[in-house]
Amino acid sequence: MIRSVLKTDHKVRVVDLSQKLEVVEETIRRDLKYLESLGELRRVHGGAILAYIDEEQPLDTRSKIRPKDKIKIAESAISLIEDGMAIFLDTGTTTLALAQKLTQFKDLKIITNSLDIAQLMALDQKNTVYVIPGKVRCNDNAIIGEQSIQFLSQYNYDLAFMGIGAISAQHGFMDYNEAEAFIRRKIIQYSQKRIILADESKFMTKAFINTFGFDQIDILITNKKPQVHYLEALEKHDVQLIYK
Repeated sequence: MIRSVLKTDHKVRVVDLSQKLEVVEETIRRDLKYLESLGELRRVHGGAILAYIDEEQPLDTRSKIRPKDKIKIAESAISLIEDGMAIFLDTGTTTLALAQKLTQFKDLKIITNSLDIAQLMALDQKNTVYVIPGKVRCNDNAIIGEQSIQFLSQYNYDLAFMGIGAISAQHGFMDYNEAEAFIRRKIIQYSQKRIILADESKFMTKAFINTFGFDQIDILITNKKPQVHYLEALEKHDVQLIYK
């Protein structure tokens, strides 16, 4: 019922659904929380609205979506990291989950365009964090812009861990924001291994910008085996798939 109302009205109210379905409001709120975890809606005061397909949600909202899946992805990703590596972490809740696990390593050079990741890693004296310059984006503390892109070309990276807005079997990896897409296109030019971190919800949506194809990526780490048409696209372009 919630999905049906969202499809037609693009919004729902807790009190209306409670009365219509003759259940307590807490039941409706639990359902809204569950649907938000699937990326189908965005909870707001008194109800929820349809998740936008052309605009990525703020970081604090995304951090509440599939947190356990993001931890699984981060646990898979750390198996690729060794002491002393130079790694890039871009902005996102999944890369932030990975950053929280990097204290087990030493002598890492961590380059990031995320103020949240930089602040977290600044407390770790065993590793060094570099923050790229540029403009701070208010909804997720990402650093973007021409200065950011120019800075990235100064270094070579052993590993580049990137989030992504959406994944299409036909078009590859997609983003909502051009500035973010530009940074990801630049970083893959200077990275030995290019790695996408994406939970299963990214396979069920689409975004406005075609960032790059499967042929530009070495590894995709997710939390669940994708559908057959995605597997075929990944195999065709020799992309290693890691999931658990």
